[in-house]
Amino acid sequence: MIEYLRKSAGLLTLALGFALLAVLSGCKTGANNTEVFEDVGTKFHVGDMVGVTLVPQSGENVMTSEQRIGEDGNITLLLIGQVPAINKTASQLQKEIHDLYVPKYYTGMNVVVKGDTRYFYVDGEVRTPGNKELSSDMSVVKAISMAGGFTDFANKKKVQVTHAGKTRKINVPDAIDNPSLDVPIYPGDKIWVPRRIL
Repeated sequence: MIEYLRKSAGLLTLALGFALLAVLSGCKTGANNTEVFEDVGTKFHVGDMVGVTLVPQSGENVMTSEQRIGEDGNITLLLIGQVPAINKTASQLQKEIHDLYVPKYYTGMNVVVKGDTRYFYVDGEVRTPGNKELSSDMSVVKAISMAGGFTDFANKKKVQVTHAGKTRKINVPDAIDNPSLDVPIYPGDKIWVPRRIL
């Protein structure tokens, strides 16, 4: 009898474990299903291309939109108008767009937000020059590190960063010591590390 109770308790514990696992893993309903194609930490900036795909579950046609974020930081979508996109990740923007459409306009909808793969360029006296994929919160110090670090001939105190046609010089050793001097890097920026004069 005791052996029977032990086996029954073991089976009950196993069944409860599976039930708990199913609850914790969570089943997503179609109304909240969103697919992220971009690093969740990467935030949109003015001028970034944003692709939005809307799939209403009511059987209506799929709606797609590709547009650049305007100077005001917004994109414009059918029915809901302007949506702030600047400084948001793809997943944050997906959720906001979903919530603006459901349930006001649709009973359920899948939303996919996709940003362009964004790059910056590093050239000159670095170990691996070329275009590098932009990640969130990129700065000059991080960019140099992504490019393999300085060569032995690099002029670390006169690194040039070109953004929107304007160039400024950065003293990287000072920026390492004082992070407030480390400037952010945006899509399309160019970093040039000159050779020091021996």
